Order: sequence, then structure tokens, then C-alpha cells
Amino acid sequence: MKNTAKSDEELISALLANGTIKAAAAAVGLSERAMYDRMNTGEFQALYKAAKADLMRGAVVTMNGQLLAAINTVVEIMQDPENNPAIRLQAAQTILNNAGKFTQRLQESESRVILQIENNRYSM
Repeated sequence: MKNTAKSDEELISALLANGTIKAAAAAVGLSERAMYDRMNTGEFQALYKAAKADLMRGAVVTMNGQLLAAINTVVEIMQDPENNPAIRLQAAQTILNNAGKFTQRLQESESRVILQIENNRYSM
């Protein structure tokens, strides 16, 4: 592998797309041993970790973008008098259960922002 930067990108893409080292190695035409050897370097591990983090951030952004639609769907199910009462109750419980979690996350986020503002104010 003469061009490790390009090779690292290809290996990381293969790992993220295929899920197993064996499948990723086959996808890029390497032996499993060669794949493991490359993966055992600190440089590769840092790049792979960053790529996985980017992938997760993208997934979170996508899910957050659908949050309002999901909430609206549950509300529609809960409010539709033609739905089975058990289904409507389950929708209501879903809203109640998640409202507490979202409220807690919001409060934690607000606390972190306030702490960052205070830290910045004192560091000036």
C-alpha cells in the first residue's frame, strides 16, 4: 500500500459499508491479515474513529430532522377516535414517556450552554 491516505479511506469506507473485517477486506481486495495489520496502526485507528463519529453525527442529524414528523404521527394516532383504545393509550404513553426524556436532555443541554458561557466570561 504505497498511498496510505488513499488506502486508509478505502479501507474505512469498506469497513463502514460492510460491517465485518472479512467482508471489508474482500471488498477492497485485501487479505484479512493485511486488513488487520493496517487497522492496528494508531493513525488508522484515529481516522476510523473520526469516520465512525462523523457517520453517527450524520445519523443523529437525520433522525432529529424527522423528530417532529414522528411526534405528529404519534399524536394523530392518539387523537384518532377510530383507532383501537389500546393503540391510542400506547401512543399517549409513548408521548408521556418521551416527554420526560426530552425535557431532561433539554435541561442538560441548557446547563452545558450556561456553564460554557460562564467559563468563557471568566477566562476573558
